[in-house]
Amino acid sequence: MKRIAFCALVFVALLTGFPFASGFIERPALAADNIKILSPADGTFVEEAQSLAVVCRVPKGAFDAVQISINGKVAKTITPLGDKVVVCDRDAVQPGMNRIAVSALKGGGAVAAAEVSVFVRTALSVQYNVEPDGYKQYLFHDSRSDCFLCHKMEPAKSDDYPAKPSDSSCYVCHKGITAHKYVHGPAATWGCLTCHNKNAKPMYAVASPVSQTCAMCHQDTIDAWKKMKYMHGPTAMGMCTACHDPHGSDWQYWLRKFPTDLCQSCHVGMTGDHIITFFNGQPHPIRGRPDPRHPGQELSCASCHSPHASNFHYMLFADYNDYRSFCTGCHRF
Repeated sequence: MKRIAFCALVFVALLTGFPFASGFIERPALAADNIKILSPADGTFVEEAQSLAVVCRVPKGAFDAVQISINGKVAKTITPLGDKVVVCDRDAVQPGMNRIAVSALKGGGAVAAAEVSVFVRTALSVQYNVEPDGYKQYLFHDSRSDCFLCHKMEPAKSDDYPAKPSDSSCYVCHKGITAHKYVHGPAATWGCLTCHNKNAKPMYAVASPVSQTCAMCHQDTIDAWKKMKYMHGPTAMGMCTACHDPHGSDWQYWLRKFPTDLCQSCHVGMTGDHIITFFNGQPHPIRGRPDPRHPGQELSCASCHSPHASNFHYMLFADYNDYRSFCTGCHRF
């Protein structure tokens, strides 16, 4: 009778999946809710991001590794996990929609997964300058209570004037922003609070438009542009960070791209063909040649056009109607 009861108990365990049945059958694949993406939030958008903090929570000791994929391409495999229950990483994203998938690996295979969609909004794209309907802006520092387990999220006294980069509370997570050829002054000294307001709502926000923040150091330059007859759209709207990365860049003047590529982000289809041709019928180049007006730099749209403001049509540096004077700024006939 006892033998029959024991067999019945085992049979019920097999059907219901009681924990003590694991010794009798192979453990099933872990459910998707065993891994949770904490950041970024699903159905949100961010501004001008080149990378995002991907933070996920996993059951302690349940997996061998965690794999992060962006738009179907593996970005990072994190192993060993040890006793970690919160896994953090920074991964590159592209303008537009980004599908971020996090898979938990056990024995070489994926046993759990989670996915979120995040839109990167950028002023440098006609296609991606408006977020999809229903997407809300994601602000990392405003809702990251889980990060307090390991990271100091509140500003410290040393953040006002850090003696060295590691004295900044921001350094441990954001040190990658200075890994460029050209680094903006406040970022180079890790004076993050020069531009980011520690008392702002949302946390660490800068003034809007961002030119108000830039004006703290560049007011004289901005005032000079305002006196000119024509202003470039982003300049007039105070959108300095549309073209300039406020932290650092591999392009001079902290540009987000090579100047010609930057201009063509908005002025789609503009090539050398739009410029008056030479006597041989060839269009004027807009890259790949030395810039006579700016020694040591490559020819670009900015060789002839001011990217901020001008007193001449088409944002040119001189009056194009006097083509002889205009052209002889670079050419010798």
